[in-house]
Order: sequence, then structure tokens, then C-alpha cells
Amino acid sequence: MVDTDVHHQVRDKSELYPYLSRHDRQRLEEFGLPRNGNLYQSSGGFKGARADCFGAGEDVDPRTRIDLFKEKLLDGCGIDCAILQGEYTPGVVALMDVDYSAALCRAYNDWTLEHWIGRDPRFRLALTLPLQNPELAVKEIHRLGDHPAVVAAYAVCGSPRLYGQRCYDPIYAACVEHGLALALHFSNEGNGVNPPPTAAGHPSYYAETYLVRPQFYQAHLSSFIFEGTFEKFPTLKVAFLESGFGWVPSFRWRADASWKALRAQTPWVKRLPSEYIAEHIRFSTQPFEDPEPPEAMLHLLEGMNADKTLMFASDFPHWDFDPPDAISRKLPAAMRQRVLSDNAFDTYPKLK
Repeated sequence: MVDTDVHHQVRDKSELYPYLSRHDRQRLEEFGLPRNGNLYQSSGGFKGARADCFGAGEDVDPRTRIDLFKEKLLDGCGIDCAILQGEYTPGVVALMDVDYSAALCRAYNDWTLEHWIGRDPRFRLALTLPLQNPELAVKEIHRLGDHPAVVAAYAVCGSPRLYGQRCYDPIYAACVEHGLALALHFSNEGNGVNPPPTAAGHPSYYAETYLVRPQFYQAHLSSFIFEGTFEKFPTLKVAFLESGFGWVPSFRWRADASWKALRAQTPWVKRLPSEYIAEHIRFSTQPFEDPEPPEAMLHLLEGMNADKTLMFASDFPHWDFDPPDAISRKLPAAMRQRVLSDNAFDTYPKLK
């Protein structure tokens, strides 16, 4: 079984000191780690990875506990391969100081390879990258992209630009060169250099941000398709992690209709958007949709070609993480192996 979305974290900033220059270490010592400034945490709506979720103790962040990952996820859930997406990433990639951002990304990647990948071969890594500066992001992909445990480039949805725009093309060329997927995950919307989390401004409550989250992915997906990303990079795969998937069938229908009506504006888009989605985009099971009546789930899965496009993700160690047996029970028997393992192997070439 492959878990395509788990989140680890440094326990203390000092863990990164050995991987930084003296100058950048001094900055980190004095000013601390850049944080994801979640606007809803202090109001009680954002639970995240609560320290008491897994008996880790109130003063211990479970994202820092490799022993907890091994006990509860790898051994406890029978996960053979878990792809790490650093929860330290969002604050770092919202910095205007791109050189410092790149230094912290390098340090975090090197620390992960030594202290997580080096301690259990079942872990894999999605590289933390300074995506706000594509040139520096490409340098980091070339530096570590051939490492056997590195399987993806990690991007968060909060961004000054939509990811299909041509300034990002060198990143995708580097991903293809090194056999990496692009892993897209919500976060950073409205933080740092990024625009508000919705087109209409800032919501009042976390429940609102949870409900509008698919819009981030839809905006980037539209950009990928209509900017011609997949015509330029026909082997690139993009994983949409923690995006939900109930919106996918209706998006496919609307995208196809828009392309048919307006295709003269984008002549480089050679195929139906739904065909690009089926070939290049993968969605994760977390959070899992629960439509009513239950048989509606079969129509939803059919409408998104889930046997080819849906991958298992636990979102461990967050409070609402999904173990694989809970997801397996909700899937048709014929689809379970595809979702729990095969689709991930098709998406991340270096897992094979």
C-alpha cells in the first residue's frame, strides 16, 4: 500500500543548523522558523495535528515523531511506502527573500533525507522547493532529483501565480528529466506574498475555508490545461492532494464545454480537457466524500474515472486522518488495489 500524503515536521529549529551556512544559521537562530500564518487557528476552527491525537503527549507535536509514524502508520496500517510532504513548507515558500527561502528548503530536504528516509526505507520525499523563484526551485530539483527516495516536487496552492503559467515550465522540465511527479497541496492561501484565499476575500470561519478549498485546485487545474502544460510536458503527472474529489465530474463537464466554445483562443490545447485530466491528474482519497444516498458514490467514482485517477492518502498524523481499511470499505472491490497502490505507482515513476 502507498500513502501519498503524510506530514512531518522538525521538532526544533536547531535541527536545521547543521545544514545551513553560518549566515543563514544566525538568521534562523535570531528570528526562528517562518510559520504558516493560519488565520483560523487561534479562533478554534483549525485543529491540525493535535498533540494528543495519538497519545504523543500534550507537549509533543506528533508530526515530529518518527517512532509514532512507524508504529501507527507504517506498521499499524500496513503502509509499504509513505510520501512525506513537509508541514514546514508553507511559511518558507511565502518569503519574499528567495535566497533565504531556498537555503531553508535545502536544509529541510537534507534533514529529512538523513533523519527520516535514512531511518526507514519505507519513507519517500516530495522535495520542498522555493517555488516563488522557479530558477532556484530548478536548482534544488537538479541537486536532489536523482536521489532514489525523492519522488516528487511539492507545491502548495497558495501562490502569486497560477501554476500553468510559462514561468513555471523550467520546473516541470526538471521534474520530467528526473522522473518526478508534481504534488499539489492546499496551504498558504492568503499568506505572505499570496493573494486572499477566495476571489471575494477572507472567510470568517475555518468551515468556510474547508468548503471553498476545491476552488484553489480548480484554478490551478484550469491553468495547467489552457496554458498547454501537458502538451509541452506529455509525461508529467500532477497529484492533487487533500483537494477532495466530489467536484471533479462537474469540472470535467464544464471544462469540455468551455473548450468547445472558446478553443480558438487557445489553439495549442489539442484535446478535450477531460482527456488531459484522465491522463495527467490524480486525486487523493482524503478527505473522502460521503454522498447520500450511498449508491451515489458509484456514480461519482465513475464520473471521475476513479479506477485510474484516485490514490489513497491518509493525511497522517492530522486529527482526521484516514486509515486504509476505512477507505477500502467505501470502494468497490474491483477498484481497491488500483486506489491503494497501483495508481500511485503509475503516478510516481520512481516508486517502481
